[in-house]
Amino acid sequence: MALAECDDVRRRREQALTACCLAVAAETNTGLEPARRARMLMDCLGALRAAHPAGRAAQLGMREFRRGLRGGLAPLLPPGEVDDRFGGLRLLDGDGLVRDALEDLCREHLVPQAALDRHWPWARVRAEQEERRLFEVMRRLEPEEYRQARALLAECPAGPLRVLRKRWDRLWMRFDFFEAVSDWPWCQLEGWWYPCPKCRWPMRVVETGCEVEVRCEAHRPRGVHYRMSQEQSGRGVAPILVGTGKASEPVVGLPASSDHLALSRPVWRYGVLPTLLEIELRDRLEGRAHVRVEMWPGEPRPDEYDLKITVAVPGRPVRPWRVDAKDWASAAALAQALLEREPKPYTLYIVVPDHQAHEVAYLKQRLAGRRTRVLTLTRIVDQVKRATGGTR
Repeated sequence: MALAECDDVRRRREQALTACCLAVAAETNTGLEPARRARMLMDCLGALRAAHPAGRAAQLGMREFRRGLRGGLAPLLPPGEVDDRFGGLRLLDGDGLVRDALEDLCREHLVPQAALDRHWPWARVRAEQEERRLFEVMRRLEPEEYRQARALLAECPAGPLRVLRKRWDRLWMRFDFFEAVSDWPWCQLEGWWYPCPKCRWPMRVVETGCEVEVRCEAHRPRGVHYRMSQEQSGRGVAPILVGTGKASEPVVGLPASSDHLALSRPVWRYGVLPTLLEIELRDRLEGRAHVRVEMWPGEPRPDEYDLKITVAVPGRPVRPWRVDAKDWASAAALAQALLEREPKPYTLYIVVPDHQAHEVAYLKQRLAGRRTRVLTLTRIVDQVKRATGGTR
């Protein structure tokens, strides 16, 4: 079996195992509302079926799922030649209680404890796993490789396979987070996809009445949205898009074929977008007198924080900002994730996009008592400028 095939088998079996663990946590929680328990089990069953070939998936119903959870897991796991010994695992003991090893097993497979305690839906667990897997890979890189990878997340998140392989070079084999655009119907317009001019990731295609809108989910608030022109573009040519927002730069469609790849959605959301925010912050401060900006400084770890901004005006105390950029869709989820972090011995500045300014007060309230400051991109730029006395 080829290396890529082995990796695919392992992932499918790990997905099935994770679904079983989450289902057991819900099934054995007597305090969980029956309707919510049923939804959770159906969610997990869907994830389990998705890990199997179509024929076998059709044979897995709720009865088979519940029966399998009470025995060895072999009947619930997809077939494979990977000797991971999952098949002999039992998640419940003889009395029907969850084995102590369940929490450790989930932790080893990047499932947070909160997912078991609060019965997260599968989509959230999957996104969390992908984010944690990304940063597990990143942490194993040397500092220079880490900086190179962070830059590539912003510069090359999608495109033709040959281009991506060339740009990612030695890091290509270490980053298996790319998926075929041909598997993503939501971004296809008559067989073509369009990269966002800001983040270079596929934009979403949405039919709105008699028009077709193409927009970037993250940068639509900044004016990245288009409509499909009624003008005929010709056979074998991508439909023409007409910009309808202030940041709608001209874009060219690319074939939605299997050799056009894009980073998975969680990596785009939690890797690409924050990196773009960091780069924009650096660019807005670059060249300013008495200001030094270090990207991904690597102290004590490369992912400890994203930027270190130092203002050193002669005759004044040196002032540092340690910045962690965040671009999350949910302020509540971001607050919870930050609260679950180990507190830092220094003040950490959390920077969010300007269009999320209305969320800052909520985040400050949730993080009260911690050495954490929450600012928008523009507000922290203003702070740094004031610290330099307005000099250039």
